[in-house]
Amino acid sequence: MRVLKSNIVRFLYAVDCYLLYILSGIAAAAGVVAYYSINAASDFDLAGVGYAAFVDVLPEFLSGKSSIVLLVSYIIVLFGILVVFLFKKQSLAGYSGMSYYKIKSLFFSLALGICLSLITYSFVPAKTDEGIGLNTAMVLCIILGPFVEELMFRGILLKMFASSVGIFFGAIITSVLFAVSHTDPVQVIYTFVLGLVLASVRVKSTSLWSAVALHAAFNICGAFVWGTGLTLSSTATVLCVLLSFLFFVFACSGGRKKAHRKSV
Repeated sequence: MRVLKSNIVRFLYAVDCYLLYILSGIAAAAGVVAYYSINAASDFDLAGVGYAAFVDVLPEFLSGKSSIVLLVSYIIVLFGILVVFLFKKQSLAGYSGMSYYKIKSLFFSLALGICLSLITYSFVPAKTDEGIGLNTAMVLCIILGPFVEELMFRGILLKMFASSVGIFFGAIITSVLFAVSHTDPVQVIYTFVLGLVLASVRVKSTSLWSAVALHAAFNICGAFVWGTGLTLSSTATVLCVLLSFLFFVFACSGGRKKAHRKSV
């Protein structure tokens, strides 16, 4: 009974952490709206605008500022994580799996990310913010985006859920939450599958960096496919699928046996 109660508490604590992650996005959106509404140089003026007009204009405004909202949200999440682990006097690198990496796993994770991206965006048109600047795009797609999302989902939440319901169900739950956080119905489908792959690579390689590399390669290749309009032939698609299975096996290798037995 005591074990069950402890597992429930850990599970609810993990859910709370995810809700805080979502709230960071809401806070970022609110901050961006507030900044542009009071900035004299902005043409986004809410003064005298009624509630109905505000509701109508807000979605269009936020869609044009999605990259800025994401950037602010990532910064809030990263800052919050660092503060919590500093307050707890616990090693973030050790807890999340950043303290270890394997070159072979990193290399094949990058290759796997490229293959999965080519397969995905051959069937699903990639979406991006046309107003995004080059520097912001680099930060979001290459550095901050994959790093913060993997740190949160595969570094922290996966371990928290695994401690209460096991690694298998923990991977499924974090993949569902990862998919839902992308909101777009089409994205929800393929990001769920991507989340399962990322969780598997993270657990088997015992390194968060392998998941980060895979995620970054997926995003970068997706941006390239969107920009060039590249589509794969049926033969190339089959080849990418076969290569993905091969790359997945090698990306999952290189983990530490002792660390694997004790934790994720």
